[in-house]
Amino acid sequence: MSPLWRDQIRISLRPTQVALLRLGKGLKPRLTAKTAVACQPVADDAPWDGALAALDGLLQKPEWQHADATVVLSNGYTRFQLLPWNENIASEEEQRAFAQHKLAAVYGDSSEWEMRIAEGNAKTESLACGVRRSLLDSIAACCGNHGVRLRSVQPYLMAAYNHVRHELAKGSIWFAVAEPERVCVMLLENGAWRSIHCRSLMADDYLAGLVTVLERERQLAGFGDQAGRMLLYAPGTTPSALASVAQTKYQLVGPASEYGLDWRTDSSFAMAASA
Repeated sequence: MSPLWRDQIRISLRPTQVALLRLGKGLKPRLTAKTAVACQPVADDAPWDGALAALDGLLQKPEWQHADATVVLSNGYTRFQLLPWNENIASEEEQRAFAQHKLAAVYGDSSEWEMRIAEGNAKTESLACGVRRSLLDSIAACCGNHGVRLRSVQPYLMAAYNHVRHELAKGSIWFAVAEPERVCVMLLENGAWRSIHCRSLMADDYLAGLVTVLERERQLAGFGDQAGRMLLYAPGTTPSALASVAQTKYQLVGPASEYGLDWRTDSSFAMAASA
């Protein structure tokens, strides 16, 4: 059956929140339901257990069943690593092994991670994304148990990147994707990835903590005030609030305000809507 003839569910999983959007079937889907619930982060080998328990509880309700699902994962559940261009790699299998080696050198054993690689242009770096298979298997099982067909799982960073990639094609650009608990910062040069870092944020003052991290990343990169454009993907953040704590000029970007959502009040659903 064509995806156009089944309802769509957009799901976001964060350590402290799960959000769902349901879109009616058809060429011009409309929003038919939305919900967001808080959950408790778990500090162990499966820090997503709280979010999955919350998702399981929501999918038990009939209004969230019998649909196709796309899941967007918090960047805290994903590991990222740039892969240098290597002309000796001749196959996808070799590239995947190379990615596992590079991620293991930074994060430890990566044998239990599912790898996805976003290829750069010739002679530029590629971006490797690693997610634990146990998390992916748990998401698939949770959806399958409730009549929900899982279509895709993607990190928030890549979902956001795909929304604004046309803005990132030329010049020197810092691109930051913010969540309440963390921010991922990428530097791009004419569309090619040059660096990527994910940092935790202060819980007591999100916006001030976000700006502090962004400024520190720029200084550590040695750009000083010559940083090029600064694009911030942080739906719900207003220009006036940002200007009150930041001296640097940031360009706020994000998903389109579709399905009747307003990011000033519906920012909890921005991650899900980025799918």
